[in-house]
Amino acid sequence: MPQFTSRPPAKPTGYGLDLIRTPANGRITLALTCENIIGCPTHWYGGRTIPCEEVECPGCAATVSWRWHGYVSGLVAPTRRQVLMEFTAQASETIADYHDSQGTLRGSFLVAQRHRNRHNGRVIVALHAAELEKLNLPAPPDVTASLAIIWNVPQTAIAVDGKTDRGPRLTVNDPEKGNNRPAAIATGPPTAAGIQNT
Repeated sequence: MPQFTSRPPAKPTGYGLDLIRTPANGRITLALTCENIIGCPTHWYGGRTIPCEEVECPGCAATVSWRWHGYVSGLVAPTRRQVLMEFTAQASETIADYHDSQGTLRGSFLVAQRHRNRHNGRVIVALHAAELEKLNLPAPPDVTASLAIIWNVPQTAIAVDGKTDRGPRLTVNDPEKGNNRPAAIATGPPTAAGIQNT
């Protein structure tokens, strides 16, 4: 017999957030729902972004360079649809600096646009505080669980602060190379220092 309710379950199985990127023209505004940015090394492989898994990683096996990508969750203005948004390491620096100065991203407004409205133009990010009481934000989502759903990887394989149930997941020794292959962005090895699970 069906079990009817007026609200969905608190944690529906298979729930994932849409992943968006900065549009080529125009800008996007988010009211951030996460406490901090979280990211990891990724590869562009098979026509999509995949996480670098180091052990048995298809991107590493194909000698595809890695890039660090950061992710935040937020409500898209004006629809209030909750999404994940992806940023390059360069754009993520601005977000991380804002977190360091304010102590949290939650309740801040983020505006992102591409330099000169070019398709692959550099992403320019601006953040400013908002009145948290007026935003009525939902609870922060589990960003790593949402990424696991998007990437189709088991949640037990997701490392937060460099650790999984199996121990360390990613070790990069040379800051000029990602997993012993030339890095696409050679700004140093990816680290999880200061990253919190939202």
